[in-house]
Amino acid sequence: MQFSHRVCAIIVFLLLVVFIHQFFRNNSTLEDDNPEQKILELLAALETQVSEYEAVVQSYRAELIATKEEQRFYSNIFDQFENGSQRNGEGNSILGLIGSNRLKTVNIYHALPNLMENEDALVPALAIGKDRIGVSMVMGIPTVKRPTQSYLMTTLQNLLSGMHPSEKNDSLIIIFIAESDVTFVQNTVHLISKQFKDDVDSGLIEILSPSPNFYPDLKSIKGTLGDSDERTRWRAKQNLDYAYMMLYAQHRGTYYVQLEDDVLAKKGFVKTMKSFAIQKTKEKEDWLMLDFCQLGFIGKLMRSSDLWRLVEFFLLFYKDKPGDWLLSHFFSVKYCKLDQNHKKCLKELGKHWIHYKPSLFQHIGMVSSLSGKVQKLKDRQYGKLELFTPHNNPPATVESSIKHYGKFSLAKAYEGKNYFWGLAPVKGDTIEFIYEPPIRINKYHIVTGNAEHPSDKLYNCTLEILPATLPNSNKQTVLTHNYIKIGEFDELGILEGVVPESVNPVSSLRMSLKGPSDNWLIISEIYIETVPDF
Repeated sequence: MQFSHRVCAIIVFLLLVVFIHQFFRNNSTLEDDNPEQKILELLAALETQVSEYEAVVQSYRAELIATKEEQRFYSNIFDQFENGSQRNGEGNSILGLIGSNRLKTVNIYHALPNLMENEDALVPALAIGKDRIGVSMVMGIPTVKRPTQSYLMTTLQNLLSGMHPSEKNDSLIIIFIAESDVTFVQNTVHLISKQFKDDVDSGLIEILSPSPNFYPDLKSIKGTLGDSDERTRWRAKQNLDYAYMMLYAQHRGTYYVQLEDDVLAKKGFVKTMKSFAIQKTKEKEDWLMLDFCQLGFIGKLMRSSDLWRLVEFFLLFYKDKPGDWLLSHFFSVKYCKLDQNHKKCLKELGKHWIHYKPSLFQHIGMVSSLSGKVQKLKDRQYGKLELFTPHNNPPATVESSIKHYGKFSLAKAYEGKNYFWGLAPVKGDTIEFIYEPPIRINKYHIVTGNAEHPSDKLYNCTLEILPATLPNSNKQTVLTHNYIKIGEFDELGILEGVVPESVNPVSSLRMSLKGPSDNWLIISEIYIETVPDF
């Protein structure tokens, strides 16, 4: 008890310091906002942080006790053999060696006995990051190999673009590559590290992959609930993936939100989730989970200090039912009476599983990681997807050798009225913006693909410019008819950069395809920034 009281006193002191710091840091805001409400919000945040630190202390204490138990076990075995008790019959049974006068704790090895066969089974095979801790929001994104199409990079690009710099500094995104295929893992790590280098270097993005020894023999799992063996094994592994992520993330931040690798989020989603959580805590609502999406396991937020409850439930029933069903059963078992009708049960659950509307996340994936499964579910509470980003670009004549589909013309895309949707581009096709008279261009930003058709992107394509006057010397490669290459589309289908002053003013911008495309082409954003006049 002495240990507990001392730790609690330290926690209270540290959190009091945090509270005072937050109070004075926001003192300027108090002049404009309601001071009483601001203090209540800070107290609500402080209450959540207390729960978080208590959970961390309890976890470490549990590990300490487990270590002592293990030492006592081996000491008991050693003493019995040392005293020769095995000869007089006292040590002839396992119970005699263990000692039957003390209760034995239940742990993860009971649910997954395969973990005992390899001491590194709980050590990640790969962990890339800065071990960021103490953040407000931890986001878990599991990703696996899909038969034809990946949505991960689109999802990451969308999430990051919707976060304010201050939110990035107070968040952690854990990308869990739940595969044992080394080549797939390496390729995924390469893509993430290349496209989001700054976010990986800062510690915002952490990349994780489990040891293959973490999983039991999935082939031994038989079909349940009328599902095939393959589907049952697929969802059993998915449940273990969720449990692994939560175990890994439980002490990294205040809140944990479960996402998927094929979602889009509304801008400002982090601020909205955090504010809603603090509001519900301030209002003294007994919430266990806040739900920011109506579908499956997407957008489900819990206090990190509560994750262990859900992990234990998932480990107990991972082979039996899908994850979203287990989530519903977890709440029903916890909050509904056995003889309660369904309507009253839902009403009671609504007090602890609180839905936020409109939804912050939308599911965009069509191709599932389960072979042959097509997932067309959409969250109707999300509203319309933003399929293009409009900009007021300088006047230009637009030309393309790619025929557009329906009303989705290149001219409307350039004017910010719609997106461009072109039919089956081939090698040699071009898209050109002609400026008469020539203009001075500072920056350019062109995005291909959109939420409904993320694969309709440009990859093997360059951007070339036609200077109004050819510079005497430059480091770029001069192409046919005096066009100069200044950029190329990346793996995300994005082209952005700065036009060198040496080639301004510009008469034309031209995109040239260097190879065929497997899909149609969508240009969802065109932004041409001119040099300001002084």
